[in-house]
This record gives sequence, structure tokens and C-alpha cells, in this order.
Amino acid sequence: MIEGYPWLLPVAEQWQQQRQQGRLGHALILQGPAGVGKSLLADWIVSRLLCLEGRGCGHCKGCQLLAAGHHPDRYELAPEGQQIKVDAVRGLISQLAGTAHQGGARVAIIHQAQRLNAASANALLKTLEEPPAGVYLVLVVGPGQPLLPTIVSRCQRLVVPMPSAAAIEQFLGEQGNALASWAYWPRILGGPLAIRHAVEEGKLDQLATLRQGWQRSLNHGLLDPVLSQVDAEQAPTVLKVLYFELLSQCEADPQQTVWCYPMMQKVAQTQRWLDRQTGINLTATFQQLIVEYRRGAQEGA
Repeated sequence: MIEGYPWLLPVAEQWQQQRQQGRLGHALILQGPAGVGKSLLADWIVSRLLCLEGRGCGHCKGCQLLAAGHHPDRYELAPEGQQIKVDAVRGLISQLAGTAHQGGARVAIIHQAQRLNAASANALLKTLEEPPAGVYLVLVVGPGQPLLPTIVSRCQRLVVPMPSAAAIEQFLGEQGNALASWAYWPRILGGPLAIRHAVEEGKLDQLATLRQGWQRSLNHGLLDPVLSQVDAEQAPTVLKVLYFELLSQCEADPQQTVWCYPMMQKVAQTQRWLDRQTGINLTATFQQLIVEYRRGAQEGA
């Protein structure tokens, strides 16, 4: 399951050692950058917890149910829109309050757990404090707002690192050639799985078009039409493109750093603001960033 992703193997081994030593907690945070395979590792862990032999044998009834995609003791929770809502968490807790259908463990994966809002995090907290017998929770955490300290303190934590550039290059093979046009594409797209997906789906070409839109917008002072079509789901990546476009300008002309670096901080601040809000007028937000960029460029000239 994870053998083709060598950077996951040390993290999996760390979890396996904790289990063998009897130090496995009932709740685990899997944290790391986007596109490094956190969900793959979560599935691997679930396969060990639900296997009747405890090793992901592939032959027992538990493994067969997992392979068929309908193991009754495997649960998943993911955001609806920008947040994981409290009713969804309460529904999961209600399901976990019962007994195991197969007589073993029950495991729930919470994807993008950083999107738990205050109410849903507090609803989950009681289950973390007093977990039902045989219940395991795997919280998959990507970039974004940090989890509440009360959640973190009740979970074990494993970090999935970004693979080295050499490991990414080896994994991507010829697909990695598409990244040669701009050194910052890997930092925008994320880990090797995200990069591969972007190349296969033609998203890299779309992002290149958005980068050109930012370049025209910054030069002319008006939001380019290609950027006015961006929706809330695309906004985080589009702001990343702007952030690294500004960084590349600073590196090309270090004299711009005095005013360009604060502008980069403003872009990052805008991203954090969008993470916490819904229904934002993105066109007005992007145009305001362009206005502030032009003002900084004029004052720094």
C-alpha cells in the first residue's frame, strides 16, 4: 500500500514500533504538507488496526471488507465546504458509541482536521478524553489553522515530512520535467502526489496562466480577467502563486525587498483571513492587494 512511497516508510515504522511496545494511543495526529501521502498512511494504519491478524494480511475477513470498500467499523469524516461542522462530528461520535460489527477495533479517519471549528473541536474533545473501548481516531492535518491545544494534548503525533528534492525527482520521473519553467512550482503545489496530480490533470498549465495574470495585474494596476474568475476553492493556491511571484521578484532585484517583503506578509495574512471567513468578495480582495503592491512599488522607487 505504501511501498511505492519510500518517504512514508520511516513514519510507518515509527508507528509500528509504538504499537509493538504497547505505547499506541487511541488518537493520532498525522501532520504534514499537502500532497505527501498522509491519507495513504492513514489507510495503511487503519488496515493494521482492522486486520484480524493485526498486520494487514490481505486475506482475513477484515482485510477483505476493507478491500471491498465497506468495512462497517471504518469511518471517515471530511469537511463540508471550508469547515468540519459540529453536527457531522456529533454524528460520528454517535456511530462510535456502538459496538464493533466485527468484534475488533473501530477506526475513524478525520480528513483535514485543521478545519474543525471551535464547536466541532469541542464536541470531539469529550471522545478524546474518554474514548469508547477499542476506538481509534486518526486526525489527518494539513496546512492551515492549528488544532486547538486541548485536541493536540490528547493525541499522539506523527509528522510526514516533505521528501527531498532528489526523492521527488525520482518519484515523478519524466513528469518532473514540467516543473523546470519555474523553481517555485513545487512549493506552490506541495508534495510529490500533489505535483503528479497537477501535471496529469493539466493544472500546471492553468497555474502558469494565473501567474501570467498576476504579472499583468501588478504591471497595469488592474485585476486581470483571468483572476476575476477564481472561486473560493482556488483562492489559496492563487494567493500562493502571488506570494512566490513576489518572492521571485525580490530575488531577481534585492533592492525591492524593503517594500516587497512586507507585501508578501500581507498576502500571507490575507490567506489566513480567507481561511477563517466565508462569502468573501475575492475580486475586491485581489484588487486591494494590487493597489497596495503598486503603492509600495511607488514609495520604494
